[in-house]
Amino acid sequence: VSITGHTSAAPGSNRATGPNDWALSSERANASRLILQAAGVDPDRVYQVSGKAGSDPLYPDDPTLAGNRRIAIVLLREAPVLPSDTSL
Repeated sequence: VSITGHTSAAPGSNRATGPNDWALSSERANASRLILQAAGVDPDRVYQVSGKAGSDPLYPDDPTLAGNRRIAIVLLREAPVLPSDTSL
C-alpha cells in the first residue's frame, strides 16, 4: 500500500504549495495509515506514506478547489516470481 496526502493551493496564491502544506499533506497521509492499521491492515504491508502538498493537483486548472485536498491510496502488487531457469 502506498498512501499520499495532497493539499490545495491557498486561495489567491500563485504558488502550488504554502509553507505548511508539506506538513499538512504528510500528516493527512499518516492519519490515513493509522486508520488503515486500526482496521486491520498489517503495518508491514504499507510501503510508503508521503505528502505532496499542492504539487500534484487533481484539478490543475484550479489548484484552489477543495477536490485537490485528498489522499491517494494505491494498492501495489508484488513483482511476480521469475523462474530460475530462463533459457528456453
